[in-house]
Amino acid sequence: MSHEFLSSHTARFAECVRDCFRDMLGTEIVLDGSVCDDHPFAPRRPVVVMIHFTGRIQGDYVINLEEETASGLIGAWSEGMAPSELKELRKEFGGLLKEVLNTAVGMAIPLVEEKYGRLTYHPPMVFYGELDPPDVPSGTMTLRSGAGSIDCCLVLDMAGDDLEQKLVRVMEDLDKAKEEMAICYRVLAELIAPSHREKLDPILVGQAETVLREVHDMLESSGSTVD
Repeated sequence: MSHEFLSSHTARFAECVRDCFRDMLGTEIVLDGSVCDDHPFAPRRPVVVMIHFTGRIQGDYVINLEEETASGLIGAWSEGMAPSELKELRKEFGGLLKEVLNTAVGMAIPLVEEKYGRLTYHPPMVFYGELDPPDVPSGTMTLRSGAGSIDCCLVLDMAGDDLEQKLVRVMEDLDKAKEEMAICYRVLAELIAPSHREKLDPILVGQAETVLREVHDMLESSGSTVD
């Protein structure tokens, strides 16, 4: 997977999240520059809103922010709020964040599907506190709002795609090996042609004929032409 692919699709996802917040809240949110932070996935903030997707590749779209920021987005934050008060707001701001993420993923994922085929994405989930994420590549771009910073992350596990690429390489190697075997078959058949046999050891000729029969059967069973 190239850095350019991860960066471009992380940027697209961040733009979709920004637009969804703007449309739903009518508030100004800006994308903090155009540089994608490419690193193993590790949320920097305690609120993690995540949609997992599966298919030829799998991964997650993630919104990551502070509870104070989430509360501020719905206009409920005030200086000095106790953790218990923030906790009471989770259902309200959690619903908003899930709606934003679900809409943004619906906008962003078709571009990934253009390269990797149909992907299935699952309902959004909200986590509070520390996560133990897998060590897979991710890209992060940050949005700035009056309520605080919002990280938009795209996590990509390319294991399925890597396996397909390996399968393609092995099949190509086998095709090449069959071609080389067919060439060797024809050369060997010419070397032990009747016009040459009087110059060759009869035992060696017999061994060569055995090899030719075996190779002939192998190539014919694979659909290759040897004659």
